[in-house]
Amino acid sequence: MSNVNHLPVTLKNHYIIARHGFSLANDAGIVCSDPKIAIPAEGGPLGTGYGLHDKGKKQVKESATLLAKHLFGQGKYTGDDDEPVKIFCSPFKRTVETAAIIRDTLNELVFTEKGAVAPAEHAYALRERYFGDFDMKPDSTYDIVWEEDNSAPDHGENSQYNVESPSSVCDRATRFIVEEIENKMQGKTVVLVCHGDICQITLCAAAQVEPWRQREVKHVNTAEWRDFADL
Repeated sequence: MSNVNHLPVTLKNHYIIARHGFSLANDAGIVCSDPKIAIPAEGGPLGTGYGLHDKGKKQVKESATLLAKHLFGQGKYTGDDDEPVKIFCSPFKRTVETAAIIRDTLNELVFTEKGAVAPAEHAYALRERYFGDFDMKPDSTYDIVWEEDNSAPDHGENSQYNVESPSSVCDRATRFIVEEIENKMQGKTVVLVCHGDICQITLCAAAQVEPWRQREVKHVNTAEWRDFADL
């Protein structure tokens, strides 16, 4: 396995990776990967940034309800950890909003007495893959990038479209998980809220698969989550 994957085979924490809900950028059918555009609460079709569409907010609430049942059944938390669940999210507006809904839902359904989930910590390493020349262009251009990942001799390492490579995404995401989570805590349920390609690439890393093979992983839809334990 490439040295861009820093994940150990055995992890100290239980990981859930979640994709943001259907966003205003999704609704507009555009790629929105530049932090200077995707982080601020300004601009976009409503003047409030490229956050979640109303459809996406509903999606995330439904998905977070399923996550609560997946993690805790129908019960409330009865353990003795004051902070059993940690949430980290990309700082993009759509992921910040998604993380807030997940947190609120878990606190509503599971943590009514103890162990309440704190607000998500923003992690720049979990940001969207940068799509270079295709940023703010039609989202049909994703197919061009994925073809370059699959067929180029270097698997997108020297993209002709200035797109961030799969190995770069894998390196920053898995380095963050190890340095900021694995090395600092254990026994936690950790929810990582991020974006389509970084979800796919991180799932590859967890399965010890090369990052450029990300499209071989079952597609992670908007508002969908995956459990590393199920890989």
